[in-house]
Amino acid sequence: MKPTLIIAAIIAALNLMTSPAATAADKEKEPVEIKEIFKRAHPELSDKEVLVKRIELQPGASAPPHVHPGMVIGYVERGSIEFQLKDGPLLKLKTGDTFFEPPGAHHMVAKNLDPANVAVIIAFVENPKGAPLSTPLEGHGKH
Repeated sequence: MKPTLIIAAIIAALNLMTSPAATAADKEKEPVEIKEIFKRAHPELSDKEVLVKRIELQPGASAPPHVHPGMVIGYVERGSIEFQLKDGPLLKLKTGDTFFEPPGAHHMVAKNLDPANVAVIIAFVENPKGAPLSTPLEGHGKH
C-alpha cells in the first residue's frame, strides 16, 4: 500500500473516532442502562424466576437508591464503583469484585467512580415471578 493511502486511511479512522456524531450519541445515553441477557423460570420454585442483567453506569453516573424484591449477586465486569446497602459500609469495588444483596435490601449507593469510562456490572438475580427488578426508595426520585 502506498504511504499516501496509509496516511489517508489513518486520518479517516481518526475522524471517525472523534466525530461530533459519536460524541452526541454518547451524550444521549441514559446514565444507567440495564439490559436483560437471560431470563427463565426458576427450576425448583414456581413463584420465582432467574435473571441475568447487564448494567452500564456512564462515567460518574449513579443509580438512585432502590430496593430489589429478590436476591442479587453482582459481578463488576469493568470499572470501579461505590456500593452501599443501608446500614452497611461504603465499599469501593473494582473489576473482578463481587457483591451480594439479600431480598428486600435497600441499595443506597451505586456510583461509577470513573469520570471518563463506563462501569459494567453483571447481576444474577432470583426474583419473584413478574416482579420488577427494582423499585425506587420513596423520597429518592425515579429509577
